[in-house]
Amino acid sequence: MPKVTIDGKTIEVPAGTLVVEASKPVGSHIPVFCYHPKMQPAGMCRMCLVEVGTPKIDPATKQPVLDEQGQPVIAWMPKLQAGCTTVVSEGMAVRTLTPAVADVRRSVIEFLLTSHPLDCPICDKGGECPLQDHSLRYGPGKSRFYVESKFHNEKSVPLSPLIMLDRERCIQCGRCVRFQDEVAGEPVLGFQDRGRGIEITTFDNPPFDSNFSGNTIDICPVGALTSRDFRFTARVFELTDCPSVCQQCSVGCNLNIGTRDNTIKRITPRENEVVNEIWLCDKGRFVHHYADAAARSFRDGNENASARVDASNSAERLTTPMIRAENDLKPVSWYEALNFIANRLRPMLSDGGKSMAGLASDRVSNEDLYLFQKLFREVLGSNNVDHRVGWSQWNAGEDLVKNFGAGIGTNLGELGKGTTILVLGADPQNEQPVLRLRLSKAARQGATLAVANGRVTKLAQYAAHKAIYKYGSEAYFVLGIVRAMLDARLHKTERANGADDFVNAFHLSLDECAEKSGVSADALKKIAEAFASSENGVVVFGREFMFAMQNDPAVQAALNALIVLSGHFGNKNNGVIALYPHNNSMGAVDMGVAPNARRGDGLSSPIGSSSSRDAGMKAQDFLSKAKVLYVMGADPARDNPAFKNPGFMIVQDLYLTETAQKADVVLPAASWAERDGTFTNTERRVQYFARALEPHPQVRADWEIVQSIAQQLGAKWEYKSASDVMDEITARVPAYAKMPYARLKVTARRRASVQTIGGDSAEAVQIALGELYGDVSGMQWATTSEINPDARFGEQRTFDVKFVAPKEEGNVAAGNVAANVPYLAVTRALLDRGSAMQFTQIVQPRVPSAQVEINSHDAEEWNIGNGDKVKLTFDAKPPRVITLPAHVDGTVPRGVIAVANNLDSTMNLPMGAHVRVEKAT
Repeated sequence: MPKVTIDGKTIEVPAGTLVVEASKPVGSHIPVFCYHPKMQPAGMCRMCLVEVGTPKIDPATKQPVLDEQGQPVIAWMPKLQAGCTTVVSEGMAVRTLTPAVADVRRSVIEFLLTSHPLDCPICDKGGECPLQDHSLRYGPGKSRFYVESKFHNEKSVPLSPLIMLDRERCIQCGRCVRFQDEVAGEPVLGFQDRGRGIEITTFDNPPFDSNFSGNTIDICPVGALTSRDFRFTARVFELTDCPSVCQQCSVGCNLNIGTRDNTIKRITPRENEVVNEIWLCDKGRFVHHYADAAARSFRDGNENASARVDASNSAERLTTPMIRAENDLKPVSWYEALNFIANRLRPMLSDGGKSMAGLASDRVSNEDLYLFQKLFREVLGSNNVDHRVGWSQWNAGEDLVKNFGAGIGTNLGELGKGTTILVLGADPQNEQPVLRLRLSKAARQGATLAVANGRVTKLAQYAAHKAIYKYGSEAYFVLGIVRAMLDARLHKTERANGADDFVNAFHLSLDECAEKSGVSADALKKIAEAFASSENGVVVFGREFMFAMQNDPAVQAALNALIVLSGHFGNKNNGVIALYPHNNSMGAVDMGVAPNARRGDGLSSPIGSSSSRDAGMKAQDFLSKAKVLYVMGADPARDNPAFKNPGFMIVQDLYLTETAQKADVVLPAASWAERDGTFTNTERRVQYFARALEPHPQVRADWEIVQSIAQQLGAKWEYKSASDVMDEITARVPAYAKMPYARLKVTARRRASVQTIGGDSAEAVQIALGELYGDVSGMQWATTSEINPDARFGEQRTFDVKFVAPKEEGNVAAGNVAANVPYLAVTRALLDRGSAMQFTQIVQPRVPSAQVEINSHDAEEWNIGNGDKVKLTFDAKPPRVITLPAHVDGTVPRGVIAVANNLDSTMNLPMGAHVRVEKAT
């Protein structure tokens, strides 16, 4: 902790701190343009020049020379130094307010403004522009350069379908280029030309094709890069920023919803160092238009705009309940709709709820999900509730998360030396993009990253250890790591039950595991040694690995053994993270929206007390067997074109979805931007989101609709707000016991007074009265392994390890290349044809065209060239045939083809199918 004196104030800072960062705690402001704390310093703009001196050293004694007062004599450097590249040292002195410093700042501003356009009255950056602020504070006020000498350049350059570039405003700070190189790992921007003609350009085709391009808008210190979505629609000082949480994936990025006139104008990241730092992916930033259509129609006085049910108008938000009459959906009042539902449901209660089922989306809030399962279990008496359809149908590994989830306080962005991260069957680049940024950052900071999958992913380029296993051999791969760990005596048995029995039953050798998995014994040894000998270890598993878990119990048993025998659980920076697909997939499990969840099942069990103690039907079963189906936010008809109305169906959603068009009753629900609530992200972090928009008068939050139906059936429910629902959750779900809204919110503005919640207990919470805004980092629930059964004696829970032999038929490995029947890996594009995407026109050009990825060796054998049309024939009834262009590359191994789901002509692809491949004629 070297001491440094800045403008006469002495402070201790960590070794390696830059002068520009050291100046902040003492209140000395060093202006910057090119410097950004999330990137490596460049020293390009020279705005941060300051006077720097170090203690004068006596050549004879090698000790600092002292003055008459006994203080070190400072030897000031003859020239100003860049504060963004100068690292503090012991005894260093810095002056930021001298005439020489002021003169250089004035000169830099004057030079920048010689050709900068006077666009402030129309510039989107106006009001939050560092160039404006620095010009006012440090600039000369007058220019000595003639206006005729201004250098003019292009002002409206479409850098991509999402980003506009104004080359006249650009000050060549290089932030955007360095972000794409260093942070995003997608070097698609660069400088071209020289001198005054130097400019930003994209070398990519399609142009600026990056999942994180919108972040360059945020970090641009001037208005050179602007959003084509927000451009010229509002001034930033006219916006009301409301803190919220992204609804697009399970990372749970914190964001601000900028609104004006009850309309979302833009989405910007909200800093949260343990979730998303200051970044957003382009999906989270731009795909929001679906959320505020009803609010806009209410603002415009068009209250009945979406009452029409013609398919051509289904893109409009629902704003009134509807009942099917004479084969058409007719608008009705809420009273009529609720009465109709109750009258149809009451006669069905006689069979104990066996004929009724509920399907909830894992995109809605915890409060919605809690009341939904409570309705079925406590009012309707049915355990037939589920959320696993569409992308969520492959969710698995809940018990691993409950027992060994990454310890409270784990911050992926802080991981470095001493930590090994094992990533299994995941593609975070396209499914959890910001988490990919954090994993690649950890690798750059010294963490050992091991990436294993059945195909090559973006994350693998940052990995110290890479493995491509055969699809279907996941159990053998993980067991191979365990075997290598046992052979090297790197395993730990302190918290393992049945370790000896496991070792005795584990009959597979390392070579056998290597042969079955397709990964060399040497690679398995290196991964095992890195993971087992590391101080900290984190396992991240994704959708493709969960698919393997569902097909073979040996996969989860093997991963359980790896975690327990490595000892990497129960502590910060250790444990597992399951990359579920949606923003509240974890919350759906926690709230018990699953057929086998009952009171007492554990930390993530639900609270319902169904009259039936038997587990209910899964979604894949009750969608074809139930007589009454209640669908909240899901769209099973879109996921399965053969889906039919089971007899009586209730649907509540934002739009007239394909499922809603088949329903008997349709109820209009509020979007996440029109209500408040909580989501639980993939790291078990519960986060509060606030209401940003005033909803249409006839639109209700999902939990309100569920309560209305329960009340109509005689339930004495009296929830006044989402906060009331969360209060009950904290009382009835053990893992959420310490998570009332008062703890999930933080005062962002007025601090008029302080109030204590919780009396004199240890859990008392102090909150400031006034405006309560969103969370700082949310709250994580503790896993089983983090809770001691008897803290007085320091006892720790132990966990079973059992050997389960892998299914031989599960080891599909590769398809039959000779017969042109490879294995189908279903992948995902960040921007696709999902239901929310269709309402955001600006992203449509970024949605990729569907194609089939083929290994170059297979393509040669099948006589298929890059770009050739390929016919894929699925073994289904009736047979399904699609034709796609071939993309011949090295991302898939032999015997495997990969196709992204949810694109044109690739909806509802069956993961793991064997598909006949033929060159189209």
